[in-house]
Amino acid sequence: MAPPKKRRQGDYDSILMENILTPQAHILQPHTSVHSEPPDTSLDYEAEIDMSLLGAPILEDSESSNSHLHWMDPNNDDSVEEPVKRRRTVATDKPLQQWTEDIDRYLHELLRLDGPGTAPLCCMSCGDDYSNSVANPVWSSWDGALFTPTNLKALGLVIRLGHSDGEMCPNVRIEENFVILHVNGLHSMTVYYCNCSCIELLPVQLLRARLFPATTIYPQTAATFEVLQNFQMTSFMSKISAFEYYQALVRMTDNAGAELPDRYPSFLRMIREWRHLKMLKRAGRGHNSGGVKSTMPGECAVLCPACPIPGMNLPSTWASVPLEKEWLYTLFVGIDANFRLKRLSRSSNERDPGLNHGYAYFVEETNFKKYLDEFLPCIKDDISTCNNHDAIKSASIRGGKGVDASGVGKTECARHDMKRPLSIGDLQKGEKYVNMDFFFRSSMAQNPPKHVVVSYDICCQWSRNLKARCRLYASRFGLHDPFVDLQLSMRYLVPKFHLIAHINQCQVDYSFNYTPDVGRTDGESPERGWAAINAIASSTKEMGPGSRRDTLDDHFGDYNWRKILTFPSMFQRKAEQAIEQRAEHVSAFQDFDAALPEHDVLEWTSMVQAWEKAPDAEYNPFQATVQKITENAVRLELAEEDEARLRDDLTSTIHEDIPPSRLVAQGMELEDHQRFLRIEMRGLGPHSTDLQRSKVIERSNRLFRKIEAWMAIQIVYTPAVVTLRLRDDRLGGQEHVATAEIPLYLPSAMLGKAPCDLKFVDIEFRLRYAQAHETLYEIRRAILLRSQMYQSKDRLVRGQRMNTRSNALIATVSNRLTNGVAKYREIRITLLRLGDALKKTSWEFILRELKDEDVVGITAEEDTRSEGLRSVSWIWKLTESDGMDGEGKKEALRIEWCKARARAHRWQEECLLLNEEMRRIIAFFEYQVELWSSRACQTYPYVDGTTAK
Repeated sequence: MAPPKKRRQGDYDSILMENILTPQAHILQPHTSVHSEPPDTSLDYEAEIDMSLLGAPILEDSESSNSHLHWMDPNNDDSVEEPVKRRRTVATDKPLQQWTEDIDRYLHELLRLDGPGTAPLCCMSCGDDYSNSVANPVWSSWDGALFTPTNLKALGLVIRLGHSDGEMCPNVRIEENFVILHVNGLHSMTVYYCNCSCIELLPVQLLRARLFPATTIYPQTAATFEVLQNFQMTSFMSKISAFEYYQALVRMTDNAGAELPDRYPSFLRMIREWRHLKMLKRAGRGHNSGGVKSTMPGECAVLCPACPIPGMNLPSTWASVPLEKEWLYTLFVGIDANFRLKRLSRSSNERDPGLNHGYAYFVEETNFKKYLDEFLPCIKDDISTCNNHDAIKSASIRGGKGVDASGVGKTECARHDMKRPLSIGDLQKGEKYVNMDFFFRSSMAQNPPKHVVVSYDICCQWSRNLKARCRLYASRFGLHDPFVDLQLSMRYLVPKFHLIAHINQCQVDYSFNYTPDVGRTDGESPERGWAAINAIASSTKEMGPGSRRDTLDDHFGDYNWRKILTFPSMFQRKAEQAIEQRAEHVSAFQDFDAALPEHDVLEWTSMVQAWEKAPDAEYNPFQATVQKITENAVRLELAEEDEARLRDDLTSTIHEDIPPSRLVAQGMELEDHQRFLRIEMRGLGPHSTDLQRSKVIERSNRLFRKIEAWMAIQIVYTPAVVTLRLRDDRLGGQEHVATAEIPLYLPSAMLGKAPCDLKFVDIEFRLRYAQAHETLYEIRRAILLRSQMYQSKDRLVRGQRMNTRSNALIATVSNRLTNGVAKYREIRITLLRLGDALKKTSWEFILRELKDEDVVGITAEEDTRSEGLRSVSWIWKLTESDGMDGEGKKEALRIEWCKARARAHRWQEECLLLNEEMRRIIAFFEYQVELWSSRACQTYPYVDGTTAK
């Protein structure tokens, strides 16, 4: 007889399945054990056995309990000679999907372990917990000469399963090559499964020993609950990846590089299942008779106790309170996107489906994909009518080849920085409206109150056609319309830090500071939330779609829970601050209000109250209407005056082409050119190139010729300047003077040195006053630009090359700011001389001395204090008018009065909101106490037919 052909592992699997399915496979010989070591331990044998093996009796060799099964021996004459075609099983291809069918069983076992009478396995002779035996990952034995490394298996440690009363099972099933992952390494052990007639399934026996099986069929690997819990907590706090953690376990087992069994894929699967089970357990799904499949969308999310949730933490009469109190039950949500949480093209939803089917924070993937297929081609983003925001530009430029998800979008609680249920999802290519609309509408379907304040950095654009888009979604896809179906009243605002990047109109219409009934909400919570999760992006970008969503869901849940733990201290701090600031700002407003004319106060009060009731009204009391001062506007005004004088008296013409106002204006322009030339000359270093030096010299020569031509005309209007120049030549010894240092002797420089017509002094004063305003405008602009560049650098720039380039650009803007500050200080000194000559002093209260501490932004990025605590620098309070005429002064006072009133009102609202939120927190937890108490009093059936209470 010819020897049989050598079979592969898959052939043994097929034969094994055939034998088990025969009637002989159900014969159980009592008081015997089976040695079930797989023929090839290098293969992942635990994933190669069919589901039919789970807990089934196995035919054994009656001669020896430690021999191989005779029908698994390839040299046995009774084996099938021809190779059997390998049949791929479901467990082999999709072990995670196979596990999902037993989720309820696993969940009930976790709950069983929390009950009484479930002590861990102990040694029968000494009563020691088996986990103490694996406390030391490295064991040694004395061979008579030295200690040699060994393991627990060689030392004779055996884990017996199935009998919790400590009784030794008379009918065991032995697994000698069982690998256990613990917090200190990988351990090879011998496991005795119970094989009695009342046998529990193998995974269940492991779970009751607090060992988490890697597969649901014939498991040969398990992880202790301790290592799974340790990795989960460690990943929450340090964002360590599973690969790094597993490699640490390997090195703790053997740091000399010895070959160990690879259980990394099993560890990935176990930690993912563990995350899912813990989420279900904490959400009370194990206490529901409908099982896990009856879980409602978003039911496993950790809710914000301080947000208004009808039926949970709101009073029964909340819907019928007076109109002036409805705002206390407003929900504040913030929308934002994060492009660091991208996902590369790894796996697919078919190969890696998620376990959380919309149970927590991520939207349900199947419906989301259908929605995108329907509306992504037809919903186009609007053309911006505001500034060119990054969020609008990113709608089409991010993403690209090799990236399946360019980032993540979300809608979250804007006051307490907590993720809302079913409010997070993937972005395919940029921050498109169609994606953000889905997340927002999905969030609004989670039992919101009647009033909602929506914060989004591009709210001025996104909200314009939101109602029309929602009607389209409802008509073509059957989705609910939050405006029609839920009758929600919404107010759209822009986060405080982002608002400064908008045009002036948006800065008033979408401001949290001016909008009533929002307290001290800043709308920036999404940004703070991203900062805490960005560190995990390096791990999640390489995951499959389902694994990534499940992992992020777990991290978002932990983030919410940790936020809740900070509520006592956070609300105490906020309440103390709000009470203090309310007293300060209310008192300041009352003092300001009392100092103003009563009729003006009554007029402004009616104006601001009308705007608060109808914010879409055309007139906004916070917005300036008096025309802004510019140097060109003053020059035009002076030119018109010159033209009028020429018409009245033709004999007053001294120079046909250059009137006095143009002469002074040109002199000030030459002064600016000299200032720029000095800056360029300081920039030349010892290693400057010949080309750089030649350009500076050429610019100096051109400026010198312009100055000579201008001085020739200056002598015609002010002959006394000749005396001053001759004196300079005599004192300087006729030495060469650099072009940038040539004194121009404008009227301000001639005062006290030579006679000068006050007409020229007045012209320069008016031009200098406008020049000071323009310089302050450039200073403010540079501050804003620098803040925006810092923000963009922190969010978008990665790598040394890009950081170097960004730092260079920021340095350029900072130098521009420094030069602008120096220029303003020079102008103010000049204005002081001119004002003394003209007896004008009122301007000093408007154009104040510019100190270093005044050169700060109006946002939290430039000032460490919050909006309500800090006093805004006077450069941001400067009115656009010249402050000299009555209309300009009145408007400046009106705007400042409106802002002072708004600050007082916002702090008063904050106190009321905090009081209501603290009441809601107590009501929320009282509701949870009743809910869990009712669950404790109910009886639920287990999967195995038993019941638990």
